[in-house]
Amino acid sequence: MSTPDRSSSRSAISRINARWPWLKLYLVLFVGLVAILDLLDLTISKTGEPLNRIRVAPMSRHVRATERVLANKKLVVLTFDDGPSAATTPRLLDILREKDVPATFFVLGNMARNNPDIIKRAKNEGHEVASHTMYHQNLIRISANAAKSDINEAKTVIGGILGSAPRFTRPPYGNYNGVVASSVGTPMILWSVDTLDWKSRNVDAVIETAMAEVHDGAIILMHDVYDTTVDAVPRLIDTLRQAGYEFASLEEIVKLRNINLVNGEAYYGFRP
Repeated sequence: MSTPDRSSSRSAISRINARWPWLKLYLVLFVGLVAILDLLDLTISKTGEPLNRIRVAPMSRHVRATERVLANKKLVVLTFDDGPSAATTPRLLDILREKDVPATFFVLGNMARNNPDIIKRAKNEGHEVASHTMYHQNLIRISANAAKSDINEAKTVIGGILGSAPRFTRPPYGNYNGVVASSVGTPMILWSVDTLDWKSRNVDAVIETAMAEVHDGAIILMHDVYDTTVDAVPRLIDTLRQAGYEFASLEEIVKLRNINLVNGEAYYGFRP
């Protein structure tokens, strides 16, 4: 049997429902909205970032590079020469995507022509695709016309695949002269850390050599045509991060270090 107070309360609720039948629906909607807002707030607090900056794909951070991520950190640039190789480069791209690391691929024009989908994938996943010339000739030991032809053919092939000409060039063996410098039409990016991966073909040796020479602003040279190099990359990334380094693209580090790149000039690193 209900008490008088309960009967009175139920009677009052009945009168309210009869007079404003829509009120109950609005209350339900209001409670649902509060719950949704609370959930969103929880999501933001867990990530520490507003919703429009939460990463939804592994490569999204370095695709939209920000000083918020890289400022005031020790930086290195990973570069890979002589590809793309159908046997090894796709696996390397898988590793870089998993590790959320950008890289620069200095591709040979003849290799790019044989594997166009690989360099398209590299570009689409946020990596820089640059020129390592057409046939990997030692440009200072061939005629000026032959050197120019090699450089320009690579630009045409790579640009035709990607829709725009490469923005950087790495002359084979790091060799260049006045003819090469005046012909490349881009900044020349060399290196400050040579892992000698082509020589050792050994995972441990690649990592040890890199860590012995690494410094803030280093450009690390590797070759994506060797299985042993690809095997070394995930361990090298982890080891560098444990040592306090983060990975930047060429575009990012140039911006962060306020460097004005000049066509025909050679750059070996980007120290602070």
